[in-house]
Amino acid sequence: MENELDLAAVRKKLEDERAQLLARSIPPVEQAKGDEGDLAATAQQKERAMWLANDQKQRLAQIDQALARIAAGKYGICDNCGKPILRERMEANPHATLCIQCQSKSEKRQVPRPKA
Repeated sequence: MENELDLAAVRKKLEDERAQLLARSIPPVEQAKGDEGDLAATAQQKERAMWLANDQKQRLAQIDQALARIAAGKYGICDNCGKPILRERMEANPHATLCIQCQSKSEKRQVPRPKA
């Protein structure tokens, strides 16, 4: 079928991405020393390292969830409506859990409305 995903290829791609993320190390930030400029630079490095570590954790969690969905036979099925998610969407975003229609509705609910 044209809309079918090659789950073995998807699993391999996700496992490869997971291995790359785990192999990537985030360098430790040295103790701040020196003048205000040095302290500011160190604070910026620390913030960047924390952002990278958080991003890495989030991406790993998304990959693990996608792999679990494959194992459970639920990969490519919308969590909200239960319909198949288009192959093109899954190829573009292998971590997607909602079809485009449900994702759109979800995003519309999250947008704060301006106060009158």
